Amino acid sequence: MTSKFLKMGLAAAMAMGVVGCSSSAPAEETEDQTVITIGISPDYEPYESLNTDNEMVGFDIDMVAWFEDYLNENEDTSYKFEFKQMDFDNIVTQIQGDQIDLGISGFTYEESRKVEWSEPYLGSAQVAVVPKGSDITSIDQLSGKSIAAQTGATGEQAAADAGGEVTGLKNVQDIMNALSANQYDAAVIDSGVAKAYEESGNFTVLDGVLMDEKNYIIAKEGNTEMIDLVNQCIEAFIASEDYQAMCEEYGLTAVE
Repeated sequence: MTSKFLKMGLAAAMAMGVVGCSSSAPAEETEDQTVITIGISPDYEPYESLNTDNEMVGFDIDMVAWFEDYLNENEDTSYKFEFKQMDFDNIVTQIQGDQIDLGISGFTYEESRKVEWSEPYLGSAQVAVVPKGSDITSIDQLSGKSIAAQTGATGEQAAADAGGEVTGLKNVQDIMNALSANQYDAAVIDSGVAKAYEESGNFTVLDGVLMDEKNYIIAKEGNTEMIDLVNQCIEAFIASEDYQAMCEEYGLTAVE
């Protein structure tokens, strides 16, 4: 697969141009195009976040642009991916209610989520973050501490397993703002996201992993046709030159 970075900007711009405003039915088929809608929570840098122009940027955004380009080069059907912004804990409900086709928002596997899971596309882990200069220096010291985690994410379970008094908040920005204001002793979030926040100089990521994970794309339970299409894209993406380059660009862990 040759490099697609030159085409990705246009594809991403097309995808982001319809964020939050599409009323089309999931996987709507027109005479010329199949539209696939994606639920996303853009508060999870470097997976997805909003830039100063309120445009979505990040690994997942570039990956979807790559998928669209790949499918339209290799399939007879024309495909278009459209993002719909929503809270992370609403994505599964929207999928189950046939309001969207896919969820792409740093999802990690959780058996209780009644959805179809793709093949993994990134390695991940749940880690603990504390304010810079905190007295907490080890994950062994989290027991009994107040810990914030994202509602509906596996970080809630990881924080509970560490013995913390867990509070769920809807998005990671709220979690980190609250942690910065010392409203909580620590936060449990994805390792890639934690690394991005640590680079600000205001936080410290504690050594050690609370939960080893991988990232997946989800669809409605039973919608194997959609997941088969996604897996085709993931397989080609991981085999491409662009995959390693994007993992390095965003500081995320490639799957082996």
